Amino acid sequence: MTDTRDGTEAGETADIDRRLILMARTVVVLFREFERLARELEITIPQYRFLLFLKRGPKRAGELAVEAAIRKPTASGLIADMEKRGLIAKKPDREDGRSVKLSLTPKGLKKHREFEEALARYLPSLLDQGNRDAMLEAFSELAYILDSRRENAGPVAVDELVEDAGRG
Repeated sequence: MTDTRDGTEAGETADIDRRLILMARTVVVLFREFERLARELEITIPQYRFLLFLKRGPKRAGELAVEAAIRKPTASGLIADMEKRGLIAKKPDREDGRSVKLSLTPKGLKKHREFEEALARYLPSLLDQGNRDAMLEAFSELAYILDSRRENAGPVAVDELVEDAGRG
């Protein structure tokens, strides 16, 4: 017997909190919209992630690939495009002269901010005005939890989220 609300067999997800399924669906819908906005601003989601990671400080290409959960050859292509567009710059690694570290350029920082501001302008259209504050608080809490669990992201990254949110 199929549950008409979500297309699953009755009892199939009885042991899964339905809110988690709805949360996953929400992430997928938001991601699709983020991709659309990114295309309009001539950036890809992986490039945005690179800019976000580099905002926290210079990194090697391999580190970016791991953080972005993409393969090194894919990362190399993204890095080459971003360097060509002036979003990132390569600098010799002081600790290992054979390698380079990537850092954000002013143009890259501007592109990062432009994309996040576009997202911030879009998101209110999704919020129910009656529950707007509760929804924003829930998302803020989720962002805090996710960011505090990340490797290499301490309180500074969370503080940046709060600081950036205060600007918008």
